[in-house]
Amino acid sequence: MNFYIAHILSSNLDVIHLYNVTNKNESKKILNSITQLDEINDAELLLVLIPASEVTSYEFIQNNSLSEQINIANFISDVDSNFIDSVSDNEYFLYEGAGYVVNKSFLLNLNQHLSNLNYKVCVSPEYLINSLEHADSITEIDKKFMFAYMNNCGFSISDKNLSQYLELVVNDKPNYEPIIYSSNLDLNNKFKSENQNKDFVFQDVDIAKIKSLPNFFKINLSLNLVIKKMNFSKAQLISSILAVLFFIFTPNYLVYKNNQDARVYVDATFNIFSSLSKDINRVVAPRNQIDQILENVPMNNTPDINLPNLELFFKYGENYISDITVDVNDSSAKVKINSMPSFQFNILKTGAEKLNITISEQNMETTDGNINGILNLKYENN
Repeated sequence: MNFYIAHILSSNLDVIHLYNVTNKNESKKILNSITQLDEINDAELLLVLIPASEVTSYEFIQNNSLSEQINIANFISDVDSNFIDSVSDNEYFLYEGAGYVVNKSFLLNLNQHLSNLNYKVCVSPEYLINSLEHADSITEIDKKFMFAYMNNCGFSISDKNLSQYLELVVNDKPNYEPIIYSSNLDLNNKFKSENQNKDFVFQDVDIAKIKSLPNFFKINLSLNLVIKKMNFSKAQLISSILAVLFFIFTPNYLVYKNNQDARVYVDATFNIFSSLSKDINRVVAPRNQIDQILENVPMNNTPDINLPNLELFFKYGENYISDITVDVNDSSAKVKINSMPSFQFNILKTGAEKLNITISEQNMETTDGNINGILNLKYENN
């Protein structure tokens, strides 16, 4: 796996030392901008080391029976008296017996730039790059001294302030015996150890070490980032936008259409009921209200209407009758006949008389033994 280490030396992200860990023969590169990391084409993993000035660490043992949010809240309550700035100005992380307080604006700015990269990213404090599991260590890197403790806490100091900070550490920890990764004479004279004078080189860092570090990186999602990551063509981008708009607005349209249809139904129902009864001001239960209206209709004023018995016509002439019109006011009917055999027509005439149906007029034509025309009938409507 090709992986790099970017050591950020400035809070403004304008001084960065880049190391190619895979190629041990390649010398470090000095970058003047965080955006230059985009120029790495063969990377699969990037470890970004941030300055100790932007991240403070404290020993803190998590309670595994509590949620991460509650543990972080407990951690903040334990250390907030040490803060100069507001609690909301920081991001908080818990990892392997330690708690980390990171400048929020610095981290957001850093993660925004790193989100554009097309390879895996890990962001961690600079002083943990050479931390040891069972011993404290002091490592010299680029004229800075990284103090790493067994509890995953640490700090870094410039060579000018080394003596002063070291005095504070020794006073706080009388039995402090770190392993020294530096050729600094003062350090080696102060701490006599069989592991003295080991110089640290970034090319000795392996993947296992990266996995043992806390990771402060969090991708900042945005539309531009999604487009870049997905490598959409213009047509795909337009299709995706239309699909998103469809899913957003379709539910609203369906609700609007349903409400509109409901209003039409309510208005139409009210108009029907209003035409039946002027006492209807509101339709609440249509079935019950129509039953009440029907109960109040005077049935004795309804006239009896008798229809002609045309069963005989359907029985013998259904295939030859194309239209029947009944006038109940005049007690008459018109039957249109098409190509009915004459013998069958005579049967209908005879049968109609027996059913009290009188043929008042017939405009019929006979062609090749078939009858065509309109019969005018009169029937009794008593």
